[in-house]
This record gives sequence, structure tokens and C-alpha cells, in this order.
Amino acid sequence: MALLWMYCGGMVLLALTPYWVSASLVDLANGYRWNAGGAPFFKLGGVNFTPLQTFQTDGWSLFNLAGNIIMFVPFGFFAALLWRGYTWKRALLTGFCITGAVECWQLCVGRAFDIDDIILNTLGVFCGYLLWKLLKKFAPRLARRFQVMDILELVEPTMEYKDQVMAFKAEMLEYGSDFDGCNGLREVETYEEWLDFRGREEKKGRSPSRTWLTVRQSDGQVVGIINYRPSPLSEFLLQYGGHIGYCIRPTERRKGYAKEQLRLTLEECRKAGEEKVLVTCDHQGNPGSEKTILANGGVLENEVEDTPGIGNSGRIRRYWIAIK
Repeated sequence: MALLWMYCGGMVLLALTPYWVSASLVDLANGYRWNAGGAPFFKLGGVNFTPLQTFQTDGWSLFNLAGNIIMFVPFGFFAALLWRGYTWKRALLTGFCITGAVECWQLCVGRAFDIDDIILNTLGVFCGYLLWKLLKKFAPRLARRFQVMDILELVEPTMEYKDQVMAFKAEMLEYGSDFDGCNGLREVETYEEWLDFRGREEKKGRSPSRTWLTVRQSDGQVVGIINYRPSPLSEFLLQYGGHIGYCIRPTERRKGYAKEQLRLTLEECRKAGEEKVLVTCDHQGNPGSEKTILANGGVLENEVEDTPGIGNSGRIRRYWIAIK
């Protein structure tokens, strides 16, 4: 994100200010006094509506051509990185709209509206998009270093999320996933029945718990469900289930959501007065869950036989996480 903001700042200076601003800044950097010569900030510039005039053979034209493309490559790269579902069509459209707006602004600050700049800048955005796609395909490990995770939030289940939660259930069943932390979602027939958490807990003689939907802020999509059982734990939970159970819908996995979902829930545990919480996982059947626990500071206490058969490997690992 720091690179993105540095790039945006540089683009503002290079593309959105009159020429005398950047020239005066260069003078300051070289130890000279600020001297803009009284030039106005807003002044009508020139216009070129003739395409391909820049495509000439002299050295300066080639430099200008390459510079106009390269200057907007980072924009296409960062847009593809931050905007999920970013396609080549959207790359071309956003490139055209953004660069068109830049050229209109430049016309008002004494620079020029140049159709060639729009063509070349849009091509630069598209090249940035292609660079991200190639990086993801041929160097996925390197691409993950650039990946910025969406902002998530824990939300109390309401009728607003009825369709999403039932679609969540259908997807979990389709992929044959375990419903850990879903507070009985697999067993209910309707969303209204699932929302009656306290009623079902009382019928089964369980202590009251809290369940949250993990919602992605960018599009309001439910990507996970997590359940917190406050202390003191029952004998069964203390041995096998722990304080927290959670799951991420299959099509949203491998994006770091489980780690962030657990981190957010640990904040809720801290507010509830917990000093440490127990989180368990299948010894071999769920390595992703184990990584999530370790990433949040989990410390292995021991490994026990899965007598109730809640996992797949026959062994349960018990981790304690200190609440900071």
C-alpha cells in the first residue's frame, strides 16, 4: 500500500500540475529559491485530436512514447491487485476513463489535451494488468507477497443475510466441507430456525455462545462463519472443541480470511474478559486450520485421541492462544 500511495503522489505532481510546478520543485531540490515567475496555476492549454502524431521516429518521440506507457503500468498493476474480478475489459475501460480525465485537467492548467497520451496511457494500464496476470501464473509465490487482503468484519446474523447464509450452506454441502463453527447450520432446514441459537442451545443443554458472520466490506459478501463459546468450558469443549470454531466458504479459501477471522474473534474474546482461549484442530485432516491457529499465536499443549470422532485423522491437537 505504501508503494501505491507513493505512486499516486508522484502522478499528481507529474500529471496534474502545470509544468512550472515540477520545474520549481527541481530548483528547490538543487538548492535554488522557489521561483515560479508569477505563472498562474489555471491556464488554457493546447489540443491535439490527431491520432498517432507521437508515433514518430526521432529520439524524443520514442522516449515520450515509452514514457507515457510505462508511467501508467503501475496503475494497471495495482488495480488488478486490489480490485477482485478485474478483467482486461475493465482495465481498458478504467484506463481510458482515468487518462481521459487527466488530459481534460491538463488542458485547464496550461498543458495539452493529447489523444495520443490517452491511447498510450490506456495501453500502459492494460500492460500493468497483463503484468499482474503473468505474475500470478508464473510466479504465484511472488504474487502473494503483493496480495492485499480485503477488509473483513464480524457481523451479527440478521434476516438481511438469509440468502447469503443459505447459499453458504449449499456451497459447503457441495464441496463436502465440515461445518465447524457454524452453530448447527448443517442440521437446520430454514434460516429462521438457524437464527434461534439460544433455543437450540437450551434444547441440547449447551452453554450460550456467540456466532458471527464474517463479511467482506468491499462487496458485503459472507465469506465465513465463526462461533465463540465463553469460559468456563464444558468438559467436552475443554477436551475437544475449544472456545472457537470457524470455517470459510470453499470458494473464498486461500486468501488469508481464516487468519483474519480468528484475529477479529480474539478481539471479541478480549472484550469478554478472556485471558487465553483454547482452539483445536484435526491433527492431519485440516492443515489449513492449524496454520491459522499458529499464525494467531497458538501454542500446542497436547494431542488427544479423537474419541467422539469429530475429526478425520483420529487425533485432535489442542492449542492455547494468549489474549494480549
